[in-house]
Amino acid sequence: MLSSRQQTRSILSVLLTLALLLLGACQTASPLHGNNPDEIAVRRLLALMDERLSMAPLVAKSKWNSGAAIDDPAREQQILDGIALRAQREELDAAWAKDFFQSQFDAGKIVQTQLHARWRQQKLGPFEDAPDLARDVRPVLDRLTPELIAALKGLQPQLCGAEIQDLLAHRSDLLFSHEWDQATRDRALAPLRCH
Repeated sequence: MLSSRQQTRSILSVLLTLALLLLGACQTASPLHGNNPDEIAVRRLLALMDERLSMAPLVAKSKWNSGAAIDDPAREQQILDGIALRAQREELDAAWAKDFFQSQFDAGKIVQTQLHARWRQQKLGPFEDAPDLARDVRPVLDRLTPELIAALKGLQPQLCGAEIQDLLAHRSDLLFSHEWDQATRDRALAPLRCH
């Protein structure tokens, strides 16, 4: 006959096995788990967006030290014109691509504005480790631009489908860095939402 300790272990073992089986079944049944092509495409896009947004604090440091304005409409327009041309070559809707990148610029400016406000409140002086925009930041952004365009192109045909919209809604909380507040996330994601 089993002791009460052995009986408890046996019951716990059965319960654990059942829990693992149920968890596996739920993951298989859910469109938000697994490695289907749509999920891979959504994860890729969100990871690239997050990587691009992670440059905003570096830009903020550089502009804090130089005293440059956060908003640079002339530079943005120059970049957007290049994006429109690249999007057309890739057979991606140019207006949508420009809207998407404008939203990424705006999200980055939200982060920069928040940081500058905090640093003013803290009365911080110049940063010793501020990056050089031309040398340290722009090459990363220049690399990310064609990658983002390719990711957008892959999602555009089915973007407004229910599965893609569900994936964007659920995965954005997991993949976007927890550094970014809801206003920043909402601005970055706005062009991907279908109403």
